[in-house]
Amino acid sequence: MFLLKATQLCARRSALRALPSSASRVITSLNQLSVASAPCSARIQPFSSSVARLAGATPKSMKEEHYRKKDKVPLDFRLVYRAPMEHYLAACNVISSFSFVAFAGISSYAYLQHFHTMAVPFDIEYGTLTANENDLMVFLGFFLFANVVIRLMVNRYTLRVYRNNEKYIAIFEGYLPFTRRHIQFKGGEVTAVPEGGILPWQDARYKINDKPVLLLDGNFRTPSELNAMMKHE
Repeated sequence: MFLLKATQLCARRSALRALPSSASRVITSLNQLSVASAPCSARIQPFSSSVARLAGATPKSMKEEHYRKKDKVPLDFRLVYRAPMEHYLAACNVISSFSFVAFAGISSYAYLQHFHTMAVPFDIEYGTLTANENDLMVFLGFFLFANVVIRLMVNRYTLRVYRNNEKYIAIFEGYLPFTRRHIQFKGGEVTAVPEGGILPWQDARYKINDKPVLLLDGNFRTPSELNAMMKHE
């Protein structure tokens, strides 16, 4: 019985003596692991900071950043005006461009073939809208007129306006589909235009350096933004 107790006591003392050395080996291993992983953590640091910035950003600021990159506007400009129906304007731009190209191609072909003597590769059925050739020409003329009106509206419709102190950048649909136009101006270079013409939004007609544009009053960030852009006598 005495020998058994003595053996257990010796085993406990041996375990206690081995504990400090084991702990030191564990600490050394952890230090080596942290040193080896230091470059990796340094590489991860920019990603974590980016995540932190995204976490603190509001949906409104993220949307503004999206538009700024899309319009290729410098970072020091702030979005002060954004109009709706951007996708409809893009579709109208494509349709009107295609219509003008098709009309120009058909007209050129008709001119080269002396119009009345050209052979059309299909039979024309006038149907209910047109009773004869004259009605068809009237219909084509109205179609061309409608395309001109749509094109004018697309070219004058302001999509967005950015401001940096007294400097402004206005964004429009480009003359070609899927492109953008920029107009740079300063505060006080916008003037109101009296109502008139064939375009809709008669109360939204303005001029930026004598260039006619459409600006919808209710789409500014604040009402004072339009007042800051306007020219005051």
